[in-house]
Amino acid sequence: MKDLEWINHPAMKNIDARKLAVLVDLANEAEGKPADKALPILIKANAKMKALGLTFSQDETNLMVEILTKDMSPADKQKLEMIKKMIAKK
Repeated sequence: MKDLEWINHPAMKNIDARKLAVLVDLANEAEGKPADKALPILIKANAKMKALGLTFSQDETNLMVEILTKDMSPADKQKLEMIKKMIAKK
């Protein structure tokens, strides 16, 4: 069974139902995947959000990263952090 405990996180209190659906899909697809496999899922979720005319708040983005990295090894978490820094510089 998928761990959806993060839905009770304070950042999710007033989240738009469409955003929540994207996050649930993201969590289900990314569960147990290494950083290199999670990145395309994150990009897909971002494209879906854009198509819906929505954006994630900083709290929602932080939670999304927390969801993605929950089961990752320290090495994969480090890779994801490097990718985030590279993206932020663009």
